Amino acid sequence: MNETFDKIITDERLAWDKTLSDKKEQFVVHFDSEIIQELTERRNELDSINKNDLPLFKKKILDFRNERLLDGVGLFVIDGICMESFSVKEKTSIYTLAAKILGELIIQNIQQEKIVEVKDVGKSMKTGGRYHETKEGGSHHTDSPQWKNVPDYIGLFCVHNAKKGGTNLFLSAYTIHNRILQERKDLLDIFYEKFHFDKRGEFKDGESPTVFEPIFELKDEKLYFRYLRNYIDAGHDIQNQPLSQPQKDALTYLDSLMRVEDIAMKYDLKPGDMVFSDNHWVVHGRMLFEDYDDENLKRFMLRTWIKDKMYRN
Repeated sequence: MNETFDKIITDERLAWDKTLSDKKEQFVVHFDSEIIQELTERRNELDSINKNDLPLFKKKILDFRNERLLDGVGLFVIDGICMESFSVKEKTSIYTLAAKILGELIIQNIQQEKIVEVKDVGKSMKTGGRYHETKEGGSHHTDSPQWKNVPDYIGLFCVHNAKKGGTNLFLSAYTIHNRILQERKDLLDIFYEKFHFDKRGEFKDGESPTVFEPIFELKDEKLYFRYLRNYIDAGHDIQNQPLSQPQKDALTYLDSLMRVEDIAMKYDLKPGDMVFSDNHWVVHGRMLFEDYDDENLKRFMLRTWIKDKMYRN
């Protein structure tokens, strides 16, 4: 079994809870007038321009990474209000440029897509659908836990909100770990054991249909977390390796813990908002939503997965 971490983390940049929503100065950011001017002057080239051709924009995105992702609370939201003069197409290009400045965009599925649409297409995770294809809520998770090497950062660009619900939820894995130590330390070792995560059918011939990794992992005194309960249940079914009763009890406790009212920070992304978060310890989810009938109004976001060669170096 992997080495476990048995200390309570008191650093509020790491172990935050729902009250983070009252401290927006720690994660909500804006572009100043000089950056908006730089983007405006090149607006006809935004879909083809090199990230190095926007020096002020590039420096600001890297500042956000260093101050918010690496040395802060693990996420930042670029308030869309500062970009209201740009079209959706232009904002999509700005979002893509920001993601490329943070690192390398990586492929998210067997279709080789690097930017994926997050919208309800009528699927369910119970029947093999992926979370971003459903309108389901809950299922707090990190992205791509079924991959050996997960992305460092997750990006979301909000194009449209749902008719009702769909509030974004963010949780700190350090806070979750603290609560386990305080409430059920007897379960801690189980979360450092390896579990099978279902690859949802996205694997090549000869490859395993699951990846075998722990939920919590300690590397260089830093916590790493990967989780999506449905993928674990399905992974163990595929491998014909039923979860033991202690494992089931631990996962059920973890699911209930992440639903505790005071642990998740709620944030309603507005159209035009862009959020980037650390996928190794910032857990995310959403509330169940009701959508519009009109396809052009349905809840719609664009997601990127990013690898940063400077991550935690």
